[in-house]
Amino acid sequence: MDNHLAASWCWMQNIDPSKKYNYFHIDRHYDLLDSQIDSWLKALESAEFNFRDSSINELISINYNPLGISSQLCPVFRWDNYFTILRRYYPDLINLTYFATHQDGDKSEEFEMYEPAIIELHGNINFWIDRKKENRWILNLDIDYFFTDNEDKCFQFLSDEYILLTAEEIKKSWDLIDVFTIALSPEFCGGWEESIRVAKLITNHLNIDWDINEIPNN
Repeated sequence: MDNHLAASWCWMQNIDPSKKYNYFHIDRHYDLLDSQIDSWLKALESAEFNFRDSSINELISINYNPLGISSQLCPVFRWDNYFTILRRYYPDLINLTYFATHQDGDKSEEFEMYEPAIIELHGNINFWIDRKKENRWILNLDIDYFFTDNEDKCFQFLSDEYILLTAEEIKKSWDLIDVFTIALSPEFCGGWEESIRVAKLITNHLNIDWDINEIPNN
């Protein structure tokens, strides 16, 4: 997907909400915004939204009114609040959480998380997942994790070798992962071509048949 706003919807199409899951988040950002959570939930209730039954088109069409002005409508689901909303809908769904990030964005105080450092991620994913295999895993990857920026220019700062080592760790853990989502986030990767190239490194290593027919112009 372009960015992560529909990630939680994707998970719910593939997991059993009556069970508990561990969650592994690899992303430049925490994606844990909760500043308007009550307004978001109210809008979703009004729209009769359901993670299991509503379509992805319904999800992206739901708006809310942050300032109480009828002409000022904003989408409920964003790239940085999908996990927060899901936890409110299903408070018992997520057990253990790993957040490998650049410590960018809002961090939640509502639950404990382990935060792997960049220098340990590419060699330990399988170890962490395997030792906590009493629950199945959701793995959520944003390609922007491998990029950074300087003076408004985004560039890849983690090597292709690092990326392939990370992909190999995921591959070793594959039988314990129930759902795996990838966000391309081209705005944080220097454009579509770079984000797609890196994503293909990973999907090819995992033997996932994935392609994008046309690169968007923006």
